[in-house]
Amino acid sequence: MRKYLITGCIVFLIMPLVTCSKGPNLREVTTKAHIATGEARSYRMKGTTTYTSEGETHEIVSEEEFAAPDRFRAKISIETGQWCEVIKIGDKSYVRTSDELESGGGKSDATCVVLPIVEVLEPLDSLIDLEQLPDEGIDGVDCLHYRGKVDMDSLVEKTGMAYQQTQEFLEVMRRTSIDIELWVGKDDYLIRQMITRIRFPESEPGTGEEEWGTQTNIMRFYDFNKPIAIEPP
Repeated sequence: MRKYLITGCIVFLIMPLVTCSKGPNLREVTTKAHIATGEARSYRMKGTTTYTSEGETHEIVSEEEFAAPDRFRAKISIETGQWCEVIKIGDKSYVRTSDELESGGGKSDATCVVLPIVEVLEPLDSLIDLEQLPDEGIDGVDCLHYRGKVDMDSLVEKTGMAYQQTQEFLEVMRRTSIDIELWVGKDDYLIRQMITRIRFPESEPGTGEEEWGTQTNIMRFYDFNKPIAIEPP
């Protein structure tokens, strides 16, 4: 016997069964996650970066803290045991490295470069081919779990306009691929984990067999909007 199903979507003739379901709008989730995370009053982050270049693999571990409006601390350690630490308060920055300590306080050539959160999250605006994955919990928080690819043409256009990069650099960006996997809190849209997988060219096109490097960044965010004290050294 024919039956009619009346739902909030529309009236369907079902033989024998039709369901009407709707998943999250992942593009809308991404936009909300970008805004909520970028506007957090404070957070801590632990990250691991693994990169392979010219046949060698290296690993970097980082720890970061942020307290609005302008206090930031980061410590970066590499596999050799060397490390550097930067504390930024307003327009003042304090940097120290393991090299300085080992040499008795002498000047070191080591650098400690940390991207601000707004730049880390910028590629999210260019995500395409979004795919939902099974929900997961991160540190006890129920999270939407999904992934997407960065539209490199769109990102190159934004980067070229904002930072006035050379054409050579922009061409390398165009040949690069970036995949991003996200875990976003269902209730607050804060990013709890972000994995970025990058594949980039290491040789000029048309010069024979191309060589490629890879980089994987795993960032775990926590302690959002908790009291965090960051003081000068």
